[in-house]
Amino acid sequence: MKQYKLILHWFQVVFQIEVVINEKRHIAELFQSKNKRIKVPVKCFYVNVANHVFLIDAGWSEKVVENAKKHLGFGLYFASEPVMSRDESARSQLNGEHIDCILMTHLDCDHISGIYDFPNKKIFCSREEHKYSHINRIRYGKLLKNRTFDYIDFKDDEKAIFGKSSDIFGDGSVIAYLTPTHSAGSVIYKIIEDNKYYLVVGDNGYMKESWEKGILPGVLYDSGNMLKCLKWIKDKSEDKNCLGILCAHENM
Repeated sequence: MKQYKLILHWFQVVFQIEVVINEKRHIAELFQSKNKRIKVPVKCFYVNVANHVFLIDAGWSEKVVENAKKHLGFGLYFASEPVMSRDESARSQLNGEHIDCILMTHLDCDHISGIYDFPNKKIFCSREEHKYSHINRIRYGKLLKNRTFDYIDFKDDEKAIFGKSSDIFGDGSVIAYLTPTHSAGSVIYKIIEDNKYYLVVGDNGYMKESWEKGILPGVLYDSGNMLKCLKWIKDKSEDKNCLGILCAHENM
């Protein structure tokens, strides 16, 4: 894949939610002491394929370095406390490199925060996710207020895991699959070149063991759908043309 480049950006977050690490379920109370919290990496992905250059998710904004509580709001700050220096932001690591747009897997704060560092870029998400974010305001908080999104144009696809897919750029290089699992409008992206591909799965599993052993992530919209999705990811991971499964919170 001579023209395919995927650069990994990852950060640290201190979760105060229920997460699964190595088959053990860790439950963190909202106001527990910091020494009991679990540090989990947060990643976004820079992709250059078929003359399209973009981010998948955006990680934490530089605003969390300035004042994380103000940026996230009280609830999100205590649910997912960021741990990041300014030079770890996606904008800083891109070092001025151009991107066309940002494709969101979903709109949780550790994925969406970084869009504030790219004020003039188009941000794409599923219509289902944006609608769900207005219903579940506790989960999504203030970060989406007055933000404008472009919706992914999903079409019926009997071969897609949940019957909906979208050819993002119209040339077959990036296919989006609607996956109502972790959230109502979660999206998996398939990055394709020369018949080889990566899957960027967002929070459809936190690590390799999630799909290999059917371990559910701690935050779910539909557990049955998630189990179905994990099996699908596992099947894809065994495909000779699959170069890798990339998720947002796996330790490197």
